[in-house]
Amino acid sequence: MQTGALVLAAAFAEDPLMTYIWPRRVAREQALPVFWESRIASRADTGMVDSACDADGNVVSVVLWEPPGIVTSIAKPFDQLRALKGSLPRALAAARQMEDVRPAAPHLYLAAVGTHPDSQRRGFATSLLEQRLADSAEPCFLICNTRAALPFYERFGFIQQPELPIDHGPVVYPMLLPR
Repeated sequence: MQTGALVLAAAFAEDPLMTYIWPRRVAREQALPVFWESRIASRADTGMVDSACDADGNVVSVVLWEPPGIVTSIAKPFDQLRALKGSLPRALAAARQMEDVRPAAPHLYLAAVGTHPDSQRRGFATSLLEQRLADSAEPCFLICNTRAALPFYERFGFIQQPELPIDHGPVVYPMLLPR
């Protein structure tokens, strides 16, 4: 049985923001499961975690949300230190930049979407997003880490906001779903 953290670690293994935070592949492979486990745990009390399973009962897609008015830390502090190690300053600076572009008005925050590479393009993430977005009347905000993924979110009605270049790192793409 795959855990949500392993699914997200596989989904984000070559993500531009993750490769910026952990440039060395070995360090990234070791850190990502801890990082994602912590991010999932940090949302257990204040956020929302949705997951989809395949026919065999394996978790194959995970979506992390924050309800309006809630800002969850990037991860639990101890686990954050353990996962980030020497990358902590770079990760915190990037997180601050991304936090600064979030809307001031209450909104549902789509913090992460990931599907295991072996299960992508089979509708798991689409189904999870459709369910949660159908239940929300609030605007929704996300930051897309790749230009290639923009059309996926545009299908749900998200509108790209001004690009956000991360200091000495990749460009990310804030998106808003107005209501």
